[in-house]
Amino acid sequence: MDLLHAAECGRLSIVKQLVSEDKSLIRKCRHKDGNNRAFNYDGSAIHYACRSGHINIVKYLLEQDSTIINDLDDELWTPLHYACCNGHLNIVKLLLEYNADVNLRDSYLSQTPIEFAMYKQFEDIVYLLDPNIKWTRRDNEEIFNKGNVSVFRKKSKLFLGRYILNENHIKEIELFRKNSQSNDIELNNIQDNELNNLNVRIILTHDFKKHINQTIQLTSMNDDDPFLRSSTISTNEHILVFKDD
Repeated sequence: MDLLHAAECGRLSIVKQLVSEDKSLIRKCRHKDGNNRAFNYDGSAIHYACRSGHINIVKYLLEQDSTIINDLDDELWTPLHYACCNGHLNIVKLLLEYNADVNLRDSYLSQTPIEFAMYKQFEDIVYLLDPNIKWTRRDNEEIFNKGNVSVFRKKSKLFLGRYILNENHIKEIELFRKNSQSNDIELNNIQDNELNNLNVRIILTHDFKKHINQTIQLTSMNDDDPFLRSSTISTNEHILVFKDD
């Protein structure tokens, strides 16, 4: 497992081992697979950790090199963009303590981190970044009907396309997406192609508050996290991924 995968999966022990052997990896280890759009090209370890909800990794990397606070990937996303896009309020607070620049814009849509949070309707983050901001919330029906991505594409290397799903998994996801009030679902015994065919289980929920509270409860500041990644796939669809033992 290299530094990027270790950062993505909350494996603080591996991150510490790799960085202790070569501290320059914090900057020079970059995402270079142009076909894999789970992360933007040229993303670094802090981007991976911010997207997947691992504050332990973010904190450690910043302690080793605080100058990466506004590190840019190929589309000019900063760590703050990734944290805001996925609703990780605790990581946003940490980045602000290190004076993250809230005004930097990405090169794709020219959006600041707060605009990412507004689009995803992460109210706590929006008002943390600007308590006086005035913004229009998206209609719940619009969010539910237009916010979903297609069922995990079999040949895609997008974030969810990396998993091998059987027909029953796909049916469960389709039913989950048809009803904004549907219960959480858990998909088991799924292969993760990018991590050497590691078996994982995935929990999907429409309830963001529940999702992010569980993420925070599972996060360790000193040890490896028990979850691999916590992300918002669309405005109304949130996932937690665990190793399936």
